[in-house]
Amino acid sequence: MQWQDPTHPTGISDDQRNAHKGVESYGQHGAATARARKANAALQMRLAGATWGEVATALGYPTPRQAAVATERALIKQLEGSDDREKLRRYAGARLERLLRSVWPKAIDPDNPDHLLAVTKAREIIDRHAKLFGLDAPQEVIVHTPTAHELETWVAKVYAVTGPTVDELDILDAEIIEDQAG
Repeated sequence: MQWQDPTHPTGISDDQRNAHKGVESYGQHGAATARARKANAALQMRLAGATWGEVATALGYPTPRQAAVATERALIKQLEGSDDREKLRRYAGARLERLLRSVWPKAIDPDNPDHLLAVTKAREIIDRHAKLFGLDAPQEVIVHTPTAHELETWVAKVYAVTGPTVDELDILDAEIIEDQAG
């Protein structure tokens, strides 16, 4: 079984004696720090796609449910003071950043055989991140409704350039015959 140990980088230890020494020497603040570190590690594993069972096993939670509860508490602390949409936006942003970190080494290494594919994926992730947080500059759209006079002027200009040139008018001599069906 694993125990919380604020002296260990992961916040857990396989040795209960060392865990108690760490808590005694660091006090309650050290234990709280260890719990927070462990919950943040659980959050990172979950963002990476690990199941709650895998998180519990890797980080020493007794049950998958306790791993989920600890992770939810860590998320609440991270996202306190913002509305639900902002919470979701930050959560999605964290996922995008994690994805970007995974493709970044290949994207910046021109000798990597997957370099161009990684660059494409990195750009897609960066574009999505910019859209998520509204980082793109606003685009100005001007809608103009022309008047009838402006339309007539424009049509005359277009016709002058593209219309057929007529040197003299053809005069036709014709007779109108009405159709008598019946």
